[in-house]
Amino acid sequence: MNIRHHKIELKSLIILVFSSVVMLIIVSASYLNYKAIQDNVVEIEQYQLLSQAQTLAKSIENFFTNQRHNLEILAKNRNFINDLKAYSEVAEAGDDIYKTQFQNIVDYYVIQSDNIELIRIVDSEGAEIFSYPSIDYGQGLEVDLPHVKAVQSTVTGDIYKENGYLYVNVLEPVCIEDELTAVLYVKVKLDTIYYAMVAPVKAGDMGYASVKDSDGVLIMHPNREDIGVDVIEARVGAYPEFDWSELLTLIEKQKRGESGVGIYHSLWFTDNDQKRVKKFNAFAPAFIGNDFWVINISKDYEEVVTFLKQRTYAVMIVNFFIVLLYVTILFYAYRRKKDRALMEKERMLLTQVKSLNEELEEDIAKRIILEKELIMSRNKFQNIFQSGSDCIFVINTKDPGKIDEVNDKVVKSLEFEKVELLGKRYFDISSIVTEKYLEKLLEELKRNQNVMFEDTLKANHGKTIPVEINVRILEDEKAEQLVMISRDISIKKRYESEMEEKKRWEALMIYQSRLAAMGEMIGSIAHQWRQPLSGISMIFNNLEDAYHYNELDEDYLKKQGKRMQALVKYMSQTIDDFRFFFNPKNDREDFLISSVVDRTLEFLNESVRLNNIEIIYELEKDSLIYGRPNQLSQVLFSILKNAIDAIVICEADLRKIWIKILQNEDQLTIEIEDTGGGTAHEHLIKIFDAYYTTKEAHNGTGLGLYISKVIVEKNFSGRIMARNGQYGLCITMVLPLIHPEEMRGV
Repeated sequence: MNIRHHKIELKSLIILVFSSVVMLIIVSASYLNYKAIQDNVVEIEQYQLLSQAQTLAKSIENFFTNQRHNLEILAKNRNFINDLKAYSEVAEAGDDIYKTQFQNIVDYYVIQSDNIELIRIVDSEGAEIFSYPSIDYGQGLEVDLPHVKAVQSTVTGDIYKENGYLYVNVLEPVCIEDELTAVLYVKVKLDTIYYAMVAPVKAGDMGYASVKDSDGVLIMHPNREDIGVDVIEARVGAYPEFDWSELLTLIEKQKRGESGVGIYHSLWFTDNDQKRVKKFNAFAPAFIGNDFWVINISKDYEEVVTFLKQRTYAVMIVNFFIVLLYVTILFYAYRRKKDRALMEKERMLLTQVKSLNEELEEDIAKRIILEKELIMSRNKFQNIFQSGSDCIFVINTKDPGKIDEVNDKVVKSLEFEKVELLGKRYFDISSIVTEKYLEKLLEELKRNQNVMFEDTLKANHGKTIPVEINVRILEDEKAEQLVMISRDISIKKRYESEMEEKKRWEALMIYQSRLAAMGEMIGSIAHQWRQPLSGISMIFNNLEDAYHYNELDEDYLKKQGKRMQALVKYMSQTIDDFRFFFNPKNDREDFLISSVVDRTLEFLNESVRLNNIEIIYELEKDSLIYGRPNQLSQVLFSILKNAIDAIVICEADLRKIWIKILQNEDQLTIEIEDTGGGTAHEHLIKIFDAYYTTKEAHNGTGLGLYISKVIVEKNFSGRIMARNGQYGLCITMVLPLIHPEEMRGV
C-alpha cells in the first residue's frame, strides 16, 4: 500500500510540475510578445508625430516665404514705383493729397486680408508714407528698420508684443535708381498663423500643437496664459519638487535647431489634478528669416499603449484558465482510472462471497451501483456547474430575486465571498433587473424556453462587468427557480470601441493626405496665376503708353478693361477651385462625374502643360453618383499626380495619360493609364498599403493611393484596382450608379 501511495503522489507531483512549466512558458511568451508589439507601436507613433511636426514647420516656413516673395514682386511693380515717385514729388512740394493714391497697396491687402493685419510704406527714416487699412505706430521697427537698411534685402523681423498680442513684420526695401527710397512691410499677427495652421493639428484626446521661439519661449499655445513664458522656468517655478531633466534635454535639442521625438514626464495644462503623466513630444524647426521657431506636437503616451496592456492581460488570463482547465481534466481522468481499478477489485471480492448469500449480494450490488451512479451524476453536475467559463446564478422566484446558488466563476468575477452573495438578492448586483423586470421576465419565459438580454453586474470595490445573460426556468417538486448564465462581453465592447477608433484613425489619415496634397496644389495655383498676372501688368503698361502718346480713348479703355476683368475672373475661379478641393464639409450629395473630373483636371492643368503631357479624356456618358465630390476629386488628383510624376521620372518619349469613363448598367468604371513604364510585381501587390512608396527619393509619402482605396471602398462602396497596362500603370475604379428613381432632387 505504501508503494502504491508513493506512486500516486509521484504522478500527482509530475502533473503539477508539468502544468506549472506550461503556465510559465505561456505567461513569458505573452509578455515578450506584448513588449515587441508595444515597441513597434511606439516607434510608428513617434514617426507619425515627427512627420506631422515637420509638415507643420514646412507650412509655416512657406507662409513667410510667400509673404517675402509677394512683397518683393510688389516692390518692383512699375505702377507702384510710379506712385511712389509721384508721392515723392508731391511731398517735396509740401502737399500730402497723393497719400490716397496707392491702389496697388489696397488691392494687395484685399487679397491677403486673411493673412496680414495691415500693409504700410515708410521712408528710409521710418516716417509713414501710406498705411492700409489703418495707421500703424511703427512698433517693432526700431530693430527691423536698421536691419533692412544694412542688408538691403527682404527681412523677417523680430517678434514683438502690442495690445496683448504678438506680431512679426515682413519688410521689403524699395530702391529707385539703386538708392533705398522706402521700406514696404506687412504686419502679421501670430494668432492668425496659430488658428489657421497650428490649432487644427490634433494628437489624441489630450494632445495639441504649440510653437516656441529659438530661446524656448512659447509664442503659440492653446492656453493663452502660457504665451510669452519660458517653458523650463515656468515648469520649475510652478513645480520645483518634480524632476524636469527629461524636458530640459528636449528643450536644449530644440534650441539647437534639431528635429526629433522624445518621451518625457510632464503635466497637461487642462488637468486640474496636476497629475504627472508620460508624453510624446515631436519637434521640428521652422526657419523664419535668420532665426527659427520650434514646432512642438505633444501626445499622451498612455493613449497609445493602454490598449495593448489590456489585451495582453486578457490573453494571459485566458491562457491561465485554459491551462487550469487542462490540469483539472488530467486529474479528473486520473481519478476515474483509479476508481475503475477499485471497482474491479470490489467485483472480484463480491464474486467470492456470492455463494454465501446470492440474494444479499444481488441487493448490495444494486445498491452500490445506484449509489455510484448517484454520486457520479452529482459529481458530473457539480463539475459542469463549477468548471464553466461563464457566471451561473440560481435565482429563487418564490422569494423574488434571492440568490440560491452561484458557481465559483461568480465568486472570482464579482470578488465577493460566496456567503455574501447567497445573502443578497440579484437586484443588488444588477444594473437593470428589478422586481417588476423579473415579473415580466417570468411571463416571457412561459412563452419561450429561454430569454437573452444584456446587463451590467456590480462587482466588489466599485467594479462593473458588462454581460450577456441567457435565462431558463429550472423546475422541481420543491421550488421554481431561474438559472441565469452570464457571459462576460467586455472584449466585445472593447472591440466595438476599437472599430470606432479605427474609423477616427482613417479620418485622420485622409486629413493628413489632404495636407500633403496642399503643397502641390499651391504650386499649381502659383503657376496658373503667373500668366494672368503678366497679362494684367502688360495691360497697365499699354494704358500708360496709350496715355503718353494721346491714344487713350473711351473704346480703347473699355477694351482693356474687359481684358483685365477676364483675367481677374480666371484668377478668382482658380481660388474657388482650390477652396472646393479642400472643402471640409462632410455632407453627401448627388453629383455628375464630369464636374469632378473637369475640376480636377483644372487643378493639374499647369503641371500637365509644363511637363508637355497630353491628356486624352473619353467620357462615354455623363453619370450621376452619390457621395462627397471633394473626396472623389482628391482620389483623382492623387492618381493623376502619380501618373505625371511617373512620366517625368522615367523621362518617357511618349507623354500621355488616358482617362476613360464607361457606364455598365449599375456601375461606373473609371480607367486612368499613363506612359510611365508601370511598376514591378513586388511593388504592384503593395501599391495600396499605407506608407508604402517606391519614390522616397522624390518625396513620396505612401499615403495617396492608400487613402484613395479607403475613400473608394468605405465612402463610395466601390472598388479600386491596379495593373500594368500597355505603356504604364493602369488604375481602375468601379463605383455604383444612382438610378433615375433614386436621384435625389433631380
